[in-house]
Amino acid sequence: MIKSIVSHGTDGFTRDQFELLAPGGDVESIKAAIAAGADAIYCGLDRFNARNRAANLTIDNLKGILTLAHRNQCQIFLTLNVLILESEIPAVMRLLAQLAETDIDGVIIQDLGLGYLVKKHFPSLDVHASTQLNTHNSGQIDFLSKLNASRVNLSRELNIDEIRHLSEYGRARNVLMEVFVHGSYCIGFSGLCYISSARNGASGNRGRCSQPCREQYQTTSQGYNYPLNMKDNSAFGDLQALADAGVYSLKVEGRIKKPHYVFTVVDNWRKQIDRLCDGQELSNNTEELYTVFNRDFTNGFLQGEIGKSMYIDNPRDHAVKHFTKIYQCTSAENVQTVKKALYDKKTDIIENVAARTAGMDITSSSKGASLKGAIDTPTLEPLEKHSRFENPQRLSVLISNTDEAYLSARNDIDVYFQLPMGLKAELPNLFELFEGNPNLKPWFPAILIGDDFEAARMLLDKIKPELLITNNSGVATIAQSLNLNWIAGDQMNSCNSYTLKCLQEEYTASGAFLSNELSKKQLNYIQRPSQFRAFYNVYHPNTLLTSRQCLFQQTEGCKKIKLNKGCLRRCDKRTSILNLKDNPYVVDKQKGSYNSLYSDLNVLNLDVLSDHSDLFTDVMIDLRDIQTETKHHVSNEKLIDLFLAFLRQPNLVEHFDTLQQAITPTRNQQYRKGV
Repeated sequence: MIKSIVSHGTDGFTRDQFELLAPGGDVESIKAAIAAGADAIYCGLDRFNARNRAANLTIDNLKGILTLAHRNQCQIFLTLNVLILESEIPAVMRLLAQLAETDIDGVIIQDLGLGYLVKKHFPSLDVHASTQLNTHNSGQIDFLSKLNASRVNLSRELNIDEIRHLSEYGRARNVLMEVFVHGSYCIGFSGLCYISSARNGASGNRGRCSQPCREQYQTTSQGYNYPLNMKDNSAFGDLQALADAGVYSLKVEGRIKKPHYVFTVVDNWRKQIDRLCDGQELSNNTEELYTVFNRDFTNGFLQGEIGKSMYIDNPRDHAVKHFTKIYQCTSAENVQTVKKALYDKKTDIIENVAARTAGMDITSSSKGASLKGAIDTPTLEPLEKHSRFENPQRLSVLISNTDEAYLSARNDIDVYFQLPMGLKAELPNLFELFEGNPNLKPWFPAILIGDDFEAARMLLDKIKPELLITNNSGVATIAQSLNLNWIAGDQMNSCNSYTLKCLQEEYTASGAFLSNELSKKQLNYIQRPSQFRAFYNVYHPNTLLTSRQCLFQQTEGCKKIKLNKGCLRRCDKRTSILNLKDNPYVVDKQKGSYNSLYSDLNVLNLDVLSDHSDLFTDVMIDLRDIQTETKHHVSNEKLIDLFLAFLRQPNLVEHFDTLQQAITPTRNQQYRKGV
C-alpha cells in the first residue's frame, strides 16, 4: 500500500509523515528491525539484489517474512536493484510473476528494462527507484515517474537545500523522497562506480562490489594509507532539517550488518522521530550509535561541508578509539577497560535483541507458503531480430578541448564536446562555442545538480542540436520535451534489449550506448530495436568513479580544508594512487567538473566490432584530455583517420595492427570477463 504524501503544518509533525526504513540482510536482522520499531524494511533475495554479500532471503521464506512484518504494521520492500542481463530476463519475469501473487509492498529497481517490464506486465507492483539510479535533479524525477516510480532514493551527496527543492518538486507530482540518514558513505556517486568491476568483474551494479575504496594504498604524500575511505553518514542531529525539507523516508544503510547493529540504529532513530512528533527536544546523545560498528560519523554532504573532515584513515570499527578519546584514556590498561565495557555493552544488546525477537515466527499460517511451483508468467512479445548492419559504423569522437572544435566541420564523423558538471558557470562560453561550431554536438555528464541542471535546459533551448548524448536521465526529459534526438550515454548502464526498448518507447530516444561492463558473451543476445541506433565506446580512458568529494586532500594535498564554489570551476589537477593489490589509479580533476578516478591504462576494444558487427550502428572514441599512462603516437586527427580505415575494413589485420601500435599501452580485460 502506498502512503499518501502529507504536507506538514505549523502545528508540528505526525508519525504518518515519516517512514523509518531499515535494512534487512537476513531473517534475524529483519526481526531486529521490527522489534526496534521500523516502519518498513528493504531486503533482498539470493539473486537480483545489490548486496550479494548479505545472507539475504530465499523465495521460500518471503511469505513468512511478509506475514510477520504486516502483523507488526511494517512494510517489506524487495531489492531488485541491479542491472539485468539478457539471459536473466526469463528468470526475472518468473520472479515478478511470483511477487505479484504476494502482498509485497514495493520493489526497488535500478535497471530501466526491468522497470519497463514491471510497468507493462505487473502494474500492481509498487516501484521505487534505487540509489543506484543516482537521482539528484528534477528532470530525473520526471524521467522515473514515467516508469510509475512512486518514490526515489536521492543521491547521498546532496545538501539539505538541494533535498528540499527535490522534495517539493516530487510532492507536487506525488513522488516520495527517500534519503539515507545513517550508515556507510561511498566515495563515488552510486551507479557510476566501476572500480570493482574493472578490477575483477565484481560489479557494484550487480551487487558484487569488493570495496576497493576501503583498501590500503601506498602511503600518499600526505601520509594516508586509506585515501578513499570516508567516515560513516549520520544525520541523527539533522532530523528537524530533514523534516522541514519534506523528506518522507528516512533510510538506514546496512544490509551486511549484524542484527544488534540494525536494532540499535533503528531504535535510536525511532525514538528521535517520536520525540519530534511529540514536540520534545531532540536528543544529541550518540553513545549507542558509537557503540555498534562505525567509522566515526559525518554529516558533511547534508550540511554542504564537504572536505577533509569527512575522511578517516581507518576502514575498521572506530568504536574503541571513540570511547578511549571520550574517557581520555592514557594507558593500555585504560584502553583495555574501554574494550571490555564495549564488549559487555554489545553482549547486552545482542541478548536484548534475542529476547525481543524470540517469539517472532516467520512461518506463514496460510497454506502453500512456498512461492515455488507452477506460476503463470506473461508471454513477452518476441523481440524483433535486428537486421544485419551492412554499412561501416558511423564514427563519433568525444573531445574536451575547445581548440579541437574545428574537427566538427568534417562530414565523415560526429564530434561531441564534453560539457562540464558545473554547467551554469560556463554557459556564456558554451553558447559561443556551439554557435561558432554549428555541427558540434553536446555530450552531457552524468552529474548535473541544481542550477547546473537548469543550465542544461537553457543550453538545449538555445542551441537545439540535431543530436546529443546524455549520461543524465534528467537531460533526456528536456530533450524529449524539445523534440530533440538524444542518445543514452554509456553511464546510463544499458545492459539488455528491454532497456533499449524502454528508452525508445517511453522516452523517444534515438539510440543508446551498450554498457562497457558487458562481456562478449553477455552482448550476444541483445536485440537492437528497429530504427534505433546502438553505440559502443571502443576507445576511452576508463572512468572508475566520480566523486563530489575532493580526492586530492588525502593524496597530493590541498590547502583548503573544505570545498567551495571556486573549487569546482577553477581547480585542475592530476595525481595517482597505488592500490597495494593491483594497478595504480589516476585521480583527475578538470576545470568545471567533479573529481574522477581512472584506470592507469585506457581501454581499446576492437574485437567487439568483429564479434558483434550486426549489433552496433555507431562507434565512439574518447579523445578527451585525460592524462593516463596510455600514449598516442600520432596526432588526434591521424588517429581518427586510422579508426575510419578500420571501420571500413575491420577484418584487415593491417588496420588492426596499425591502431594497436598507434595507442600504447591499453587493456581490454572487462570485455573478456564481464559482470
